[in-house]
Amino acid sequence: MARRRPAVHRRGVELRHLRYFAAVAEALSFSRAAEKLRVAQPALSRQIRDLEREMGTQLLERGHGRVHLTDAGRVFQAHVLRLLAQVDIAVTAAQEAARGHEGRLVISGDWQFAVGPIPACIRTFREKFPRVEVDLTELPFLDQIEALRAGEAHLCLVPREVIGAREGLEIMTILRSPLVVVTPVNHPLTARRDVRLSELEDESWAWIDSGRARGHRTYMIQQCRLAGFAPKFTKSSPSLDSLLTHVASGGGISLVPDCVLPPGTTQVHAVATDCAPIEICAIWRHDETSRPLLAFVGLLRKHVG
Repeated sequence: MARRRPAVHRRGVELRHLRYFAAVAEALSFSRAAEKLRVAQPALSRQIRDLEREMGTQLLERGHGRVHLTDAGRVFQAHVLRLLAQVDIAVTAAQEAARGHEGRLVISGDWQFAVGPIPACIRTFREKFPRVEVDLTELPFLDQIEALRAGEAHLCLVPREVIGAREGLEIMTILRSPLVVVTPVNHPLTARRDVRLSELEDESWAWIDSGRARGHRTYMIQQCRLAGFAPKFTKSSPSLDSLLTHVASGGGISLVPDCVLPPGTTQVHAVATDCAPIEICAIWRHDETSRPLLAFVGLLRKHVG
């Protein structure tokens, strides 16, 4: 019966093998490669022999003081150089991400993207961190909070009253603003400085509908119900600008934070209401370690003061 060969433990090709081989293949000299790598020449020779043994083929021909690449060695060198370049790129990218200069920042909101310091903060963040992908996702209020807790969003923008359970959350108020009714400039309310919301039961209401998120409509329903009626809605608009244009053209009235209106606007008329001021908050998980998020929160703190 033939004797069985003892099992050989295969350690696998390691990154240091590739770096050592690349240095020898470039210098065509073990001594010069060892000097460049700052390793002992016997140790370098042993590593190359281990690599050849692992691969089962000869990569280098050793002569008197000279080294030559075999055909297999030349093919292997081309692939190794590309692989090491990719490794260096990956290392640099990881280091940049650790410093917050690369990565992804997911901010979830609704119509709140247009309020307070948010547009300026996003613009400044993109200027400071151009290699960080900023993803603005539109979700209903409760879905935003679920996405945050599930790790699908880094930061959410929601009214304070919808936050609910706050365990494990960081909360920063980014603005407080009175709620105003916006009307066409020829509307009877233009003669009024303020109005009770309960007086507007017979009006038609316009709202912002940006796709999946319908937080503006939901918020107005809540406010009108507190005033004792259910609002009758007309056509929606995809953005704040188009909403104001729709209202100005007689397409209904709307309820918005006073802070979102362009200064000195003559497009619509704003009337103060008896609604409680809206408080928009930025929320994020207490245990979140994302460097882009922490950098964005820092910008928010500066803008909010």
